[in-house]
Amino acid sequence: MFFIITINLVDILSKFQSEVIRTHLRIEDKIKKIQKHLPKIYYLRRDNTDLISNDFIQYLKSGGKVYNLDKLWNEVNSWVTKTQLYSIHPKLGDVLFALQNAKIVKCDLDNRGSQLKFLLTLEGDQEIIFKPKWYKKDEVIEGVVYAGKDRYGSEILGFYISGLFEKPIVPISAERIISFKNELLPVATEKFLKTTLYLNNRTCVYGTCYYCNKNDPICENSHHVLSGAAIFNIKGTIKVHKSPWRRIYKAGKIAEWQANDNYCKIISQNLSSKRILDFIDVAIFDFLIQNGDRHHYETLNGNLLWLDNGKGLGNPNIDHIDILAPLYQCCQIRKSTWSKLLQLSGGVLKEKLKLMPNIGNFVTDAHLDALERRLLFIYATVEFCMSTNKEKINIL
Repeated sequence: MFFIITINLVDILSKFQSEVIRTHLRIEDKIKKIQKHLPKIYYLRRDNTDLISNDFIQYLKSGGKVYNLDKLWNEVNSWVTKTQLYSIHPKLGDVLFALQNAKIVKCDLDNRGSQLKFLLTLEGDQEIIFKPKWYKKDEVIEGVVYAGKDRYGSEILGFYISGLFEKPIVPISAERIISFKNELLPVATEKFLKTTLYLNNRTCVYGTCYYCNKNDPICENSHHVLSGAAIFNIKGTIKVHKSPWRRIYKAGKIAEWQANDNYCKIISQNLSSKRILDFIDVAIFDFLIQNGDRHHYETLNGNLLWLDNGKGLGNPNIDHIDILAPLYQCCQIRKSTWSKLLQLSGGVLKEKLKLMPNIGNFVTDAHLDALERRLLFIYATVEFCMSTNKEKINIL
């Protein structure tokens, strides 16, 4: 008897779960339908009056030799405030040059997070995080939205997008090519060296992270170098919090936000309107790059940052609409965010990204086209809120 009741309960719960998933998908289907019939205004190219993002691009491309690294690092660290991790400043190009070329004086493993990272100290006593290249730039990552290892180019693309959006809350990042033999091993810590091995005449390292495995190391390429993202390591106390829109990383299970479209009303009881708008901003950012792995978020002095963006650039052919759940469930958006989104319509987003330094090394045209398509989905999500209830979308 107990066995029969248990089977019936499981069947009822399974049907209930299937129904909430169908309800959730109906919202996504509505957004997809709206995206196909957007008003022409969303395809128009606006007047190019966005001087700040133009300056950002120009500064990034104007770097050169750096003669005093101590002075440069001190200045860059002075840019970090309660509301930003960098300034849109003429010396940004010099910072990129230093991240790419400054001498490495110490090489260690970074134990933070779940994936392999190096913690490198550059001349002038500045730490950087180095995320290595695992995939070819045109390799498509199949599977769930959080599948695969980190993509180093997603970190750099995230930095570029933060500048275009005038949201300098992503660490400065640049592509760097490193020699194991000449730059890392001579200054490596014992901890780093203990996870170093040699395979097929190549130097490899597997690290000590949660997913690190001796049978799955990162190795130098055929030219005996390793490419990756050099990410400026912020000095300061960064606090980590669970995201209210985090996923459940188990097959067949869904989170509350995936089952309840009134979820925003529930969490709004414990979160400020500013924090809700912060989550919506980061959802828009994550949707563009398709980072569906924002299970935690970080704050510096109480302000939300956009850190750990390596799970973007996975599959340019798929758009995971549910990353936008904070937007379509709360139906709010900052006026400044909405204005910036509109300024990037008509192909401007792709055009500006193509001007960024070395972007062709780690971002394909297919991914740039996907960003343009996803921008239309963001417009469609705002239109969905307006069509659901004319008073529901709040542009604050």
